[in-house]
Amino acid sequence: MQQLAHQQESLSVALEEANQTNKAKTAFLSNMSHEIRTPMNAIIGLDKIALSDPDLPEKTREYLEKIGLSAQHLLSIINDILDMSRIESGP
Repeated sequence: MQQLAHQQESLSVALEEANQTNKAKTAFLSNMSHEIRTPMNAIIGLDKIALSDPDLPEKTREYLEKIGLSAQHLLSIINDILDMSRIESGP
């Protein structure tokens, strides 16, 4: 009986530790997503400003368009991570 009680206590402690770890992971992902999203939005905005220059050389325009597409893709990934952390954190 005592061994069973000890095992149940150990399982309870392990479950609580796992829950705390999961909460910490979710908070970290949420914070990092927000921290990364801000400079990524700045990159996208500055890229759009640079692309609006009518005297922009064609090769430079191609580079800026690739930068913009890559930044949009990264922002999409960041938003997906943020959505997952919101789902994991619950209501």
